[in-house]
Amino acid sequence: MIRLVIFDLDGTTLNTLESLAYTANRVMKRLGLSEMPVENFKKYAGDGTHKMLKRCLRDAGDPTASHLEEAYDLYMEEFKTGCTYHVAAYPEMDRTLEDLREYGVQLAICTNKEQSYAEFVIEKIYGKNVFHYILGRGSGYAIKPDPEGALHIAEELGMTPEECMYVGDTSPDMKAGLAAGMYTVGVTWGFRTREDLMKLNPDRIIDHPRELLDIQM
Repeated sequence: MIRLVIFDLDGTTLNTLESLAYTANRVMKRLGLSEMPVENFKKYAGDGTHKMLKRCLRDAGDPTASHLEEAYDLYMEEFKTGCTYHVAAYPEMDRTLEDLREYGVQLAICTNKEQSYAEFVIEKIYGKNVFHYILGRGSGYAIKPDPEGALHIAEELGMTPEECMYVGDTSPDMKAGLAAGMYTVGVTWGFRTREDLMKLNPDRIIDHPRELLDIQM
């Protein structure tokens, strides 16, 4: 039986696509490069900020991403105000989280987003007490696709991997969840397509948050 559900943040728990695009495009503008369409960030995002910026820079007019470190510093500066730009919960996600808690399931976040921003944006959208644990970049644990973060969360909350479900929308999520020995669920409402997720062989792929309530509860 599932007793803990660990969620990715960007593209899974929260729709942050416009926030990522808004912040990155402010950086591109400051560097004298082209701004990229919001939809492009579905393919840029999902593997951490450095890789997102590297992909964006190449399309924006810096084919070797020679401005990567400068872009990263600027991004972190801009993200102080851009981190909540048009960020919203996916439809029915808030009700799904509430129902999971009522079933006695604990909830956690495992994200490659920086710890402070992860905590800030989760609290702004969902409040302080919905998630039992939030783990982000800079917390001292290896980032995804390494399973270390997910396993640490399980240990901290007193769960075995077999009692955990890992839910995410990108390759690092699927790899981390499967490597941790957790029931791994890919979601199609995020930054990758069903076809992308199928190649990663998760235990299940779902199209709506309410489907989580039917999985081994």
